Amino acid sequence: MKKDFLIICLLLVLTIPAVKSLFIPGGFTSHDMTHHVVRQISMDKLLSEGQFPPRWSGDLAYGYGYPVFLFNYPFPAIIGEAFHKAGFNFVDSVKGVLFLSLILSTLGMYLFLKSLFNSYLSAFLGAVFYLYSPIHMIVVYVSGSVGASMGLVFPPFIFWAIVKLRHTKNSKFLLIGAMSFAGLVLSHNISAFIFTPVIFFFVIILKLIASKKENPYFLRNIVLMFLFGLSLSAFFWLPAMGEKQFIRYDQLIKRVYLDQFPTLEQIIYSPWGYGLSHPKSPEGGMSYQIGLIHILVMIILVFCMWFFRKSKQFLTFGLFSLFLFMVAIFFMLEISLTFWDYLPFLSYVQFPVRLLVVPVFCASITSALLVKYLPLNKIWFILLLILVLYANRNHLGINQKYNPGENYYLSLKTSTTSFDEDLPIWVNNMRTDSDHTKFTFISGAGRFKILENKSAKVLAELEASSSSTIRFNQYYFPGWEIKVDNNPTSFNYLFDIENNGLPLFNIEKGKHMVLAEFKNTPIRNLADAISLISVVLWGILLCKLLIHK
Repeated sequence: MKKDFLIICLLLVLTIPAVKSLFIPGGFTSHDMTHHVVRQISMDKLLSEGQFPPRWSGDLAYGYGYPVFLFNYPFPAIIGEAFHKAGFNFVDSVKGVLFLSLILSTLGMYLFLKSLFNSYLSAFLGAVFYLYSPIHMIVVYVSGSVGASMGLVFPPFIFWAIVKLRHTKNSKFLLIGAMSFAGLVLSHNISAFIFTPVIFFFVIILKLIASKKENPYFLRNIVLMFLFGLSLSAFFWLPAMGEKQFIRYDQLIKRVYLDQFPTLEQIIYSPWGYGLSHPKSPEGGMSYQIGLIHILVMIILVFCMWFFRKSKQFLTFGLFSLFLFMVAIFFMLEISLTFWDYLPFLSYVQFPVRLLVVPVFCASITSALLVKYLPLNKIWFILLLILVLYANRNHLGINQKYNPGENYYLSLKTSTTSFDEDLPIWVNNMRTDSDHTKFTFISGAGRFKILENKSAKVLAELEASSSSTIRFNQYYFPGWEIKVDNNPTSFNYLFDIENNGLPLFNIEKGKHMVLAEFKNTPIRNLADAISLISVVLWGILLCKLLIHK
C-alpha cells in the first residue's frame, strides 16, 4: 500500500507538464470552452433556484429559454459548481474540471493496469501513455471540452472495477463500477456510447481466460453493475432519449460525419493545430494522429506475438488491444461510411476523430503488457517513457490567452451548442432580441408586475384594461403549464412563424395572477424516481460496507 502511494505521488509529479498551462490566468482560445463557461453559469443559477435535476434555463436562447441540461451532460458543470462554491470564478471553475480530468484519468489508468498485470512498472507506463496522448491534449487544450475530458476519466475506473470483480466478491467494486459507469454517461454520453462495446468485449475476453480463482458470480455482478449505473444516471439519459423527438437534433446533425473522415496518413501523423476539424482541408486545423509512439508499441506488439504465443495473458490481451485498435482505425476512415449510415446510433458520434480514444486506450494497455513481458523490462520502461514524453512535448499548452472578463460570459445568452440543435422543432429560427420581459401584450392593453422570476417558475400579476392576448416569452417545451388565477389555461404555440413556438393565451379584463411552471413530464418523473431509488440503495450498500469494515 505504501509503495502504491509513493508511485502514485511520482505519477502525479509527472502530470505537471500536462496540467501547468491550466494555471495560466484567465481563459484560452478553444472550440468549446465559451460554451462550457456559459453552461457553468447556467448550472450555478439553476441550482441556486432549487432546480434539481437542472433541466431548463430561462436565460439562454437570448432569454427565450432552452432545455440546456435535458440533453447536454450535466456532471462536468456540477463538478464545476463545487469549484465555484469554493471561490473560483466561472472560467477557473471550468479549468478546474479540466485539471481534475487529467489527474483522475491518469490515476484510474494506473489502478486498472496494476490490477490487470500486477506490475508497478506496467501500470506506471500505461498511465503515462494514456495521459500523454494527442487526443487527451486535444480535448483539453484544443477543444476545451470538459465533457470529452471527463469522458476519459471513467473508463479506466470501470475496467478496474471489472478486473477486481473477477476475483473478489467484495461489493465495493460493484459500487465503484456502477458509479463510474453512471459518471461516464452523465459526463459525456458520446464517450459512453464509444466505450460500452469495448467494455463488453473486455468482459468476454476475461471469461474466455477464466481461471479456477474466478468469482463464480462474476457475470452476474457485471450485469448488476451496468444496470445499477444506468439506473443512477436514468434522470438524464431516459428523458433525453424519450424527448429527443421534440428537438431539432436529427434535422441538423444528420450525417454531419460525411466530410469528417481523416485519411490514414492523417491518423498516423498530422501537424498539431488549434483550428476546427476539416480533414479535407486540414491546414491550420486540429490534428488527427493517434500518436507516433502509441503506434510504435502496437507495431512492437505484432512482432512479439510469436515469441510469447505460449503466454495466455500476453496473447489474449495483445489480441484484444490489436483488434480494437484496428477496428477503431477502420471506423475513422471513409471506407466505413456504409456502417456510419446504417449501424444504429453510430451517427450520434458525429466526428470519427472522437474514436481516437479507443486506439489510445489500447496502446496504453499494450505499453503495460510489453513492459511486463519483454526481457530487460526496465530498459524498455525507461525508453518508452522518454519517447512518449518527448513525442508529445509540443502538445501540452494553449494556443492563445483569451480573457474578456467574467462580465462578458455573464452577458452571453446563446444556446451553448454550435448548431442550436437542442431547440424545439417548432422553433424555426432562434430569436435574438434579448431585450424583452417574460410577458408581452399581443392584443389589448395593460400592465404586469413580476412577483417571482425563476427559470422553471414565473409568477406575475397582470392587469388588463380589456380582453387581451398575452404571449409568454419562453419557448414551449413539454412540461410548461400556464395557470390564470390558479386555473389551468389553454395556450397555442404553433400558430404562426413570427411568434415561433412562444405560447399565447387569453385573459379577460381585470387583475389576474398568472403562473407559468416548467414541470416534469411522466418520463421525467419515472427517470427521477429510478435515479432517486438507486442513489438511496447505493448509499445503503455503502453504509453496510463501512459498518462491516
